[in-house]
Amino acid sequence: MPAIAASFGVRIDDLFSVDHEDERKRIDYVLQHDRLSEQSYQYAKHTLDVCLKDDPEDAAALKLYAKLHYKKANDDLLEAVRTLEKAMKLAPLDAEIFSLYRMVRGGQDDVVRSGNDWFIRVCEPYAKEHPENEVLRKLLIEAMIDMRYFERAKELIGAAPFAAGLEYRKAMFFGDIEAAKGNVDQAVELWNAVPKDSNMGQYEVGERFNRMNEYERAIVCFQNSFQAASVPRYLDPIFSLAFLYAKLGRKTEAVEAWERIIHVLASDYNDADSDTVEWAKNEIAKLRAEFV
Repeated sequence: MPAIAASFGVRIDDLFSVDHEDERKRIDYVLQHDRLSEQSYQYAKHTLDVCLKDDPEDAAALKLYAKLHYKKANDDLLEAVRTLEKAMKLAPLDAEIFSLYRMVRGGQDDVVRSGNDWFIRVCEPYAKEHPENEVLRKLLIEAMIDMRYFERAKELIGAAPFAAGLEYRKAMFFGDIEAAKGNVDQAVELWNAVPKDSNMGQYEVGERFNRMNEYERAIVCFQNSFQAASVPRYLDPIFSLAFLYAKLGRKTEAVEAWERIIHVLASDYNDADSDTVEWAKNEIAKLRAEFV
């Protein structure tokens, strides 16, 4: 209790003698001005629970509850950031560390996620020192293109040969740069240079065409991707086809895509009753109901 009282700048007795309005003001002050300690978090949560028990329609308490969770989440993410920055120094070739760092630090306008610039500043030196970390190089190139740092992106693209099976990324990334510049025809030409027998390459290009509303081109790429897959086959291109066909109103083809997903799960993964299978069956039932 003394620690909680100190967090809120009040006497212990005051914790037991304030009305809901005063409590809300104190919680709001802490959320705006202080780092949220575990004690103050628990006190605020308990206090707001009491407020909402007394009045479930207390909009002010609901708003504070949302702010409380938001601040707690950001504080936790900041701790994750500090931990990951230590980890990347110890294991600069661990791709998952940098993927996690991108998730919690880069590319979002948020209190914690400081944006691509922060991600680039921290991680670019690692990519230059360890060009064999393909995941990090990919994440950085994408961030640089998003920030229109085209020359820096080109430098990374050419920094080292891409690993076997990932050579397509050179053409794909150069296409991304042209697309970002507004040179769509040049981008399409470069993306079309990605080998038709590249499972992941065709899938990634298909997603680009899909985002550009070039649906027929996207469909061809997704089909190429699935045909190039080896057992156990990668199902993302078929999921993309199922969603895209449904979006275009091509329900028969959407049903066929979901049926193919069920077949591949059974044949390649010995999966006949998972949640994914049930999901596919439900989607088929909904689509068929729309035929009537």
